[in-house]
Amino acid sequence: MNVNSIFRAVFRKQFAILCGVFVFIVVIFFTASSFVKPSTHDSFTKRVNLSIREIGHHLLLEAGDSTSRILPVKEISEGVFLLEFENEFAFKPDTLMALTQRLLTKTGLKDYTVTVHECFKPEIVYGFQMSTPANSSIKACNGRNQPERCYTIQIAFANFNNENINYASLHWTLTGFLFFISIVFAAKHFGINKSRAGNNRNEEPSVSNVNTVLPTLGKFTFDYHHQKLILGSEVIVLTDKECKILELLNQNFGELTSREDLMQQVWINEGVITGRSLDMFVSKLRKKLSADPALRINNIHGKGYKLEVVSN
Repeated sequence: MNVNSIFRAVFRKQFAILCGVFVFIVVIFFTASSFVKPSTHDSFTKRVNLSIREIGHHLLLEAGDSTSRILPVKEISEGVFLLEFENEFAFKPDTLMALTQRLLTKTGLKDYTVTVHECFKPEIVYGFQMSTPANSSIKACNGRNQPERCYTIQIAFANFNNENINYASLHWTLTGFLFFISIVFAAKHFGINKSRAGNNRNEEPSVSNVNTVLPTLGKFTFDYHHQKLILGSEVIVLTDKECKILELLNQNFGELTSREDLMQQVWINEGVITGRSLDMFVSKLRKKLSADPALRINNIHGKGYKLEVVSN
């Protein structure tokens, strides 16, 4: 008998299960990533940038300019964008407001402030604020056409950060939830199942609903599911390990069952054991089987045990 080899076999099985749980967690993480589309700061900013450039494009077309360039839109701070133009132009405030409301709808951002400045001057030439609810918006100086000048347009979004993280928040919330489920699964496997295996050995197991034809052992009826031997009106209760040992011996009835096989399969979740534990449970089984003298568990020295019927 090699106790170390038994321990290694038990350890390998537990390690394989742990690896399986880890792989399960990794699969869950990437599955969550595939179901929820993450929106990074860069991709969201580009979407806003394109909408603002489109505002500049239509504003120049309204002014009769279809050739001059719209300079690159700059994000001068978080959620604040600056639209610049190559040449001077004139604009109508009503047109700027209508374009802004229509084109920024694509971004999903509803609270923002638009201010128009003359180039290199801090003063506000024209501006308005759009807010939710709509009755809190500020729309000043509509109907007053602005003369041809060099203008810059600044658009500041009130909830830019919140809108930007919505997808990422949903992604991590779902991932965290699925991760929690996987941890519960692992805890259940290694906690509850193990505790059940270590229940009081003298407790009688709960009644099973499994209806099977019960095997006979000599004069006994062996009810494996209820962990008992029946002889006439007498019922002999078996502990968990006694029942497992007797079941393994019965599977190889009349043949040798090695000590190593018995120890590996009966004590598989309990780490290092000694051969004395096996011998003790076999001794208890012999006493419970003594009502049938012909049914014996014979010891094959150094090798294992054999369950057989011996004629007198």
